Amino acid sequence: MTQLAALLDGAVIEPAPTDPPHLALGRGYAYDDCRAAAAARGYTAHIPPKAGEATPVPPPGHPDRHPPRRWVAEAAHSRFNRFRRLLTRTDTLARHYLGFSHVAAILIVYRKVRHARLLSG
Repeated sequence: MTQLAALLDGAVIEPAPTDPPHLALGRGYAYDDCRAAAAARGYTAHIPPKAGEATPVPPPGHPDRHPPRRWVAEAAHSRFNRFRRLLTRTDTLARHYLGFSHVAAILIVYRKVRHARLLSG
């Protein structure tokens, strides 16, 4: 939460000028400072409300429930973290680590394609 402004300032890729840039954040960013930082930089922030005793989270399927969103980078990190050798990083040479990262990426893509083919029939 404290580093959101610095993160948005350090963005390498600028959003397209024709589309309004959207920023999907988790409940950990449900603060006025985070909303103000996103708005000051031209982003439309999508932040689900914090759940508490006074305002519980609506049940799944309720129209007031915020739709779940996840960053593409978070999903990719999650898939790579399933490979123990990459998660613990026991390799001393960078080229070995890079090679195993490539093997992991190939396996991830293969599994996604195989799953899609099984669903399509």
